[in-house]
Amino acid sequence: MKQLFKFFMIIFLLFPSIVEAEVKEIIAEGSYNMGKGETPTVAESRALLQAKRVAIEQAGTYIESYSKINKFQLTHDEIRVLSSGIIEVVILQTKRTITSDGIAFAVKIKAKVSTDKIEVMSSRVKEKEILEQYKRLQEDYGKSQKEIEGLKKQLKEGKTAQAKQRVERLITINEKAFQAREWYEKGNSFVINKDSKRAIDAFSRAINFDGTYLEAYVARGVSFSKDGINDEALEDFSMAIKLNANYALAYQNRASVYCRMDRYERAIEDYSKAISLDPDYDSAYIGRGAVYALMGQHEKGLKDINWAIKIYPYNSLAYQNRGIIYSEMRQYDSAFEDYTKAIELDRYNGSAYLL
Repeated sequence: MKQLFKFFMIIFLLFPSIVEAEVKEIIAEGSYNMGKGETPTVAESRALLQAKRVAIEQAGTYIESYSKINKFQLTHDEIRVLSSGIIEVVILQTKRTITSDGIAFAVKIKAKVSTDKIEVMSSRVKEKEILEQYKRLQEDYGKSQKEIEGLKKQLKEGKTAQAKQRVERLITINEKAFQAREWYEKGNSFVINKDSKRAIDAFSRAINFDGTYLEAYVARGVSFSKDGINDEALEDFSMAIKLNANYALAYQNRASVYCRMDRYERAIEDYSKAISLDPDYDSAYIGRGAVYALMGQHEKGLKDINWAIKIYPYNSLAYQNRGIIYSEMRQYDSAFEDYTKAIELDRYNGSAYLL
C-alpha cells in the first residue's frame, strides 16, 4: 500500500488521445535593434522572443476557440501559459541590416500548435506554481527589455570612457540574465515534452548564466527528482531555500523528495513550512496529507486533503489521494466517488483509472 501510494502521489500517467490531432501553423516575425555594448547572439534572441510573443498571442486565440468547442475551462492566464508551453517553433529566416544606430535583426518563424497537447496539458496549467512561474518569467523579460533600452541610452549619452565602461558592464550583466531566462524557458518546454535529460541541461545552462536564479534551481531539482536522482534534487531545492528562505515552492518540492526517500518526518517539516509561508498552498496540504497516510495517520491525512479541496476544489490529485486513504480505511464507496471525481477533473489522470 505504501509503495502504491508513493507512486501515485507523484506521478500522472497520461493516456494519449484517440482522436487524430489537428495542427495549427502560425507565421510570425520579430525585430530588434542592437546598440553598442550588446552581442549579436542576444540581440537575435531578443528578436526571436518578440516573434514568439506574437505567435503565442495567435496560438492563444486558437486555443481559446478550441477549448470552448471542447468544453475546457481555461482562464486567460492559463491559455497564455498553455500557448507558451506547447508551441513548436522553427526559425524560417534571420536577417541583419546595418543602420545608423547599429544593427537591426529580423527573425521570421513558423510555430505549430497541436490539439493533442492542448488536451493533455489543459489540466497542468491550472497548477498555481505553473502560473506563477510563467508570470515571473514574463515580468523578467519585460524588466530586461526596459532596462536594456535605458542602458543603451545611457551609453549613447556617456561623456567619459569610464562612464561608458560602467554601462557596458551593466549591459553584459543584463544579457547574462536574459540568457538565463531564455534557457529556463527552453527547459520548461523540454519538461512538457518529457525530455528530462535536455531539461536538466537547459536549467544548468540557466544557472551558469545566473547563479542566483532560484527558479532554475527548483526546476532542475524537479527534473532530477523525476529521474530518481534524489541527492542532486535535494541540493538544488536546498540552494533555492538558501537564496530565498521564504520560497514556499522549494520547501514543497524538497518535501516530496524526502517522502520518496522514506524520510517522512523531514517531509512533514518542509510541507508544514511551505504551508506556514502560504496558508492557501493546496499542493502542500495534499502532499502532507499523503505523508500522514503513509505514516498510518489517516485522520490527519484526510484533514489536510479536505482542506486542500476547500482551498481549490478542482485538483484531480487531491481527490485521487483522498480516494487512496478511504481505500486504506476500507471506506470503498467514498473511495470510488473520489476516483470518479479525479477522472472527471482530469480524464488524463491514468492513475485514478487504475485504482
